[in-house]
Amino acid sequence: MTARGPRRRVTLGHRQLLAAAGVVERWAGVRIEVAGAAEPPVRGKRHGILRQCETQLVTAAGPDLVPLRSASVARPEAGPDAYLTVDLAVCPSGFLESDEALLHPRAVELAVAVVPDGGRRLLETYAAARIRLVLLVDPRRGRWSLNGDPREGRYREVRRGGYGEAVALPVPFCGRIDTARFPRYTARTAQ
Repeated sequence: MTARGPRRRVTLGHRQLLAAAGVVERWAGVRIEVAGAAEPPVRGKRHGILRQCETQLVTAAGPDLVPLRSASVARPEAGPDAYLTVDLAVCPSGFLESDEALLHPRAVELAVAVVPDGGRRLLETYAAARIRLVLLVDPRRGRWSLNGDPREGRYREVRRGGYGEAVALPVPFCGRIDTARFPRYTARTAQ
């Protein structure tokens, strides 16, 4: 018995556990991973957007930088074991010969995220980790934003555009990302 009364054991179903994790995520601002809980299946269109970005970034980044899919980036501000996984990260090519598992946020020149919900919480997490530049693509709305200068948990510089408008990349990149062929999501709710 505790000071608040008898302890009760609560058994949650899989959906209930995921919903409870979502409440904790919103309240505490941390990502909760439920063992055995798979993320929703990723749409082919999401892969298509990332592939187009990756292909264009290979030439725009030059020989010293390389785009990596599903790269894990350390989150020093959140603790020694904390990290986040970005859809696509452009980092120094030397990382490919490294024994390190995590990229340092300062080594990430650009992160690309495809999010069908605007990505506000994701941007806050990336800004807190101090990832210097994030291209956020929203395939539901056919919009993108290029976010830079992370300070105090948010990005101070934001450029927005729609599909069909090229994303002009700053130094150290030389070029643009053409968004004219990015696919849009249909009305389904899954990713």
